[in-house]
Amino acid sequence: MAGASSSFFSNFLKKYFPYIVIFLLALYMPVDTDLGWHLRYGEYFFKTGQILRENIFSLAMAGYRWTNSSWLTDIITYSIFSRWGFLGLAIAGGLLTVLTFYLIDRALKLSFWQKAFIFPLIFYLMEPLIKVSFRGQLISQVFTACLIYIISKFQSGNKKIIYLAIPLFLIWGNLHGGFLLGLALLSMYYFLKQIKLICMKRKAELSHNLRYLPAVVFSWTVALINPWGFEVYREVIRHFGNPYQKYIIEWLPLPAFSNYWWLLIFWGIFIIFNINIIISKRRTSDYFEWMVMLAVMYFLSHWMRRYAWTMYLISVPVTCVYFEEINPQRTNFAKKAVPLIIFFSLYLYSVFYQIPRLRPTAMNWDRFCEEAVKCSAKSAEFLKENKFPGKFLSNYNWGGWLIWNYPEIVPSIDGRMHLWRNKDGYSAFAEYYFLEQNVNDIDKSDYDVVYMSTGKPMHQRLIELVNEGRWKVVYGDKYAGIFVRVTGTTEARSGNTRE
Repeated sequence: MAGASSSFFSNFLKKYFPYIVIFLLALYMPVDTDLGWHLRYGEYFFKTGQILRENIFSLAMAGYRWTNSSWLTDIITYSIFSRWGFLGLAIAGGLLTVLTFYLIDRALKLSFWQKAFIFPLIFYLMEPLIKVSFRGQLISQVFTACLIYIISKFQSGNKKIIYLAIPLFLIWGNLHGGFLLGLALLSMYYFLKQIKLICMKRKAELSHNLRYLPAVVFSWTVALINPWGFEVYREVIRHFGNPYQKYIIEWLPLPAFSNYWWLLIFWGIFIIFNINIIISKRRTSDYFEWMVMLAVMYFLSHWMRRYAWTMYLISVPVTCVYFEEINPQRTNFAKKAVPLIIFFSLYLYSVFYQIPRLRPTAMNWDRFCEEAVKCSAKSAEFLKENKFPGKFLSNYNWGGWLIWNYPEIVPSIDGRMHLWRNKDGYSAFAEYYFLEQNVNDIDKSDYDVVYMSTGKPMHQRLIELVNEGRWKVVYGDKYAGIFVRVTGTTEARSGNTRE
């Protein structure tokens, strides 16, 4: 009995304990500034039975028809939140993270030793994404892990598994725009595989692999099965080359010499170190596709930071080589003890420090407002009770919060709109951004009421205008200021209202 209990405990520690630790570490509170409008989109579906296609939540670009590539995620988000609130979303985010690591583990058959090093490292590298909790980007990482699983099994001989990519992209294409990157990776892998076989003159295997080309083709095709058809491709492609990307953090490169930039640099060095091991062991052929895909993704990660999260996952098939190399095959005690020490240390950290610090059961909209969005509920209540005439401008990052919590206060702009442009090329976000940064003077605009964060350059300019007697401040606190124009129309104002 003692032996059976010991064996059960040992298996539990190896198979399940790493995932318990990852779940506890990933139990972050939702801090996505767009959460409010995601909830409204989901709520709209349940109330009307229809998918919302037009902008009905903001003043700028009212009626704009938008292809929402994450429409199904919005429905899921609302379903979870309406039943279990913020804690439900936090648990869902933790479970998605666990599922990502589980699929990577199953794909590569990681040893307990490898998991002890790979899991904490990848978690740490991906923490900026994980700590935002449940949202479309986190779902995309699960599907990326699914893709890695499919490719790994295909590579190890289970050729028919590649057909699972078809239902994968059918679902992914309705959950998040990241499906297009997944399709690019699948296609890249398949054609790299064919190139390798051509170079190695394996004609029979090359001919056999051509049978699975339809799986790749149909994966691209099934993504069209969504409420917008081909428009979903156009919406995702619209992100590339859009001049307003440079004003959105996740579409920018990491700042040189920042902490995350150094992590990317050191990870690149570690990748090269692993590739050197692969080459020295004459296993280049086994890892050829992974190494090329990883090189491409690493380059893209320096171009735009949002590619880094996918790159870190794609790097696992290559970087796990080193940890297998240092596996103490002959030292049984170290082989068991070191992973246990690592996972137990992380378990204690999460239980006695991180979870008490995050207080997952104490999350509410007031706390979300103060900690995640840096806004002020009192200022919104003031606006709700006091209606000021004239054109209204509100802080971009507060749009989602207002849409859900204060439907009486219609924001001028919100987080959906960063890449929207109408047929005339007008962008409400561009107009807003240059005002927010005080590149364009708010006093020369046609706005009469401004609801702005105290941390924005526009707020400082408005304080100057108050001192000049051109505007007056009707409300102010630590996070927000509400300003009303005193002078009315002036010769400098454009007098134009763009819709």
